[in-house]
Amino acid sequence: MPDLEWAFENHAVRDAGALPPEPLDLAYATRTGPPARDVQRAAAMGRPVTPADCGPVRVIANYGYTVRCPGTVTLTRAVTPARDRQHHGTTATFGHAVIGGDLWPVGDSGRIASWISGSEYVKIQTGVMIFFPRGTYLYQGPLPNSRLIAGLDLDVMAGLEYPTRKQTWPVGDAEGRPWASINVIARLPPPGRTVTLAPGDPLCWVFAVPARSSLTLTKYGHRTGDPR
Repeated sequence: MPDLEWAFENHAVRDAGALPPEPLDLAYATRTGPPARDVQRAAAMGRPVTPADCGPVRVIANYGYTVRCPGTVTLTRAVTPARDRQHHGTTATFGHAVIGGDLWPVGDSGRIASWISGSEYVKIQTGVMIFFPRGTYLYQGPLPNSRLIAGLDLDVMAGLEYPTRKQTWPVGDAEGRPWASINVIARLPPPGRTVTLAPGDPLCWVFAVPARSSLTLTKYGHRTGDPR
């Protein structure tokens, strides 16, 4: 796995509580007892079977890095969308988003989460920049098997950050290193529900992937498109 480096976006977000990324270490991959060697047989006999009994699940739960929430965030979907941006004592609203929680030194809402053009999506600012190697993209998306993470109920979008001339950090005489600010795009919860995030909660999963890759699909033992 290619190495990643990180930095705070500025002193203001560092002082406001931005947190360093951490190697991914998800609790659902930790065994609480001896593994079930034959999962189907163990289940049929009534023995507990957990995701940690699956090797690939254990591996992916410790692959890559997680970026964490820098403070308290509350997200609610408005019953009636607000046409104008409004700042109240404890919340900021616009469009479908009703945003509460800790204040933040950057962003339109004045809080850690901020609206996106009045849509049903918000961006959760982390204050962290990730530097990734040239020749790669940076994957950013939901934590693997997020349904197994207790207390996490956030619908996060996935995407790839790619090198641009504007977002390349100079490094001596070298070509520079691509970077991306980690703003986590999340969908608002259904009406009547509130999502609450606490400081340190994992928000997204990041790791470098090759900038170019190919996949040859096969069907019945032959490559797709093979006339045989």
